[in-house]
Amino acid sequence: MRMPKAVAGVLLAALIASGCASDPEIDDDAAAAFVDSTSTTSTTSTTSTSTTLPTESEPTPTTDTTEAPLNQLDVAARVLRTSTGIVAPILGAFDEGFLIRTPCQNVAAVPDGELFESVQVVIDAGHGGSETGAVSPDDVTEKAVNLETALLAEELLQEAGVEVLLTRYNDIRMPLVTRAAIADSLEADLLISVHHQASGPFPTSDEPGVEVYYQQLSDESRRFAGLLVEETRREFSAFDITWFAQQDAGAVDRPNANTGADFYGMLRRPETTAVLAEMAYMGNEEAVALMRSGELQAAEARALTQAVLRFLNTDDPGSGFVDSDVVLTSAGPGGGLSGCDDPDLGETLELTVELQALIAELESEG
Repeated sequence: MRMPKAVAGVLLAALIASGCASDPEIDDDAAAAFVDSTSTTSTTSTTSTSTTLPTESEPTPTTDTTEAPLNQLDVAARVLRTSTGIVAPILGAFDEGFLIRTPCQNVAAVPDGELFESVQVVIDAGHGGSETGAVSPDDVTEKAVNLETALLAEELLQEAGVEVLLTRYNDIRMPLVTRAAIADSLEADLLISVHHQASGPFPTSDEPGVEVYYQQLSDESRRFAGLLVEETRREFSAFDITWFAQQDAGAVDRPNANTGADFYGMLRRPETTAVLAEMAYMGNEEAVALMRSGELQAAEARALTQAVLRFLNTDDPGSGFVDSDVVLTSAGPGGGLSGCDDPDLGETLELTVELQALIAELESEG
């Protein structure tokens, strides 16, 4: 299963430039306005099983490499999912396989994988690996809840015929620059970064305190944020609990106090239309009980699915928009490349002298 030699990959300048440049910025991947710095890392690890991608939608962005030799593919693959479930942008192809940009922005050579040319929606499960995100008082980690919600939403969206891919399927560290590059390289219609707020305490409310942050300069990002607020509130109305909510709960933008740009990296970095959703609070014991049972994640997945379908198929404007006077300059550490160790990529190929020359050529073009 081999593809004809191709020196230039499908991403080239934009992707390689982002991968080659050092990233001095340490973003908060939690994107929570309030960080619980006293949270401890849970030893719980969440690992997904392989998920079958949609077959009912045409054309499908996925090719099963076990059924068709790579040299027969009629696609320009932009992203690859390795045998261990790691999603990585493709830098280029060569006789024996592919050069990929790893989660920690290194370069690796792999012989094959599940290939993606484009998708409609990328779902980003925030945090992962050593970055737990918020932790509940009884040690439920945000990273695990984020991934469970994302996996359930992927399944529902695929059943509805939507082409979707997650940025991570495992409990791994995935810096912001890589998350954004995956969505941009796939030219997705929408990037949804799923999070849950810090452990608090926060004001209580009869209404869910979901916050969906949108890109300040994107009308479509704002519209989807309003749709997701509507659908989340509708799904959460089935739960008779006391919620946490801040005064600016709803669809809201969040500028950086120093620069005026979008504060959160998952909104500022990607060119893709993106939102960052803080669905519920890890410090709300009643909400965490629903997380432990899986009921909350299932409701969130339904809300995400319905909001996506409305976004793709209607002109609905959404609602729940609020103005906020909250301005932030720092959200704490997390989301950057410092201390990042790549996960198991499965089978890899030796970086020969020829491949190292190819890498140098690609990076010089970047």
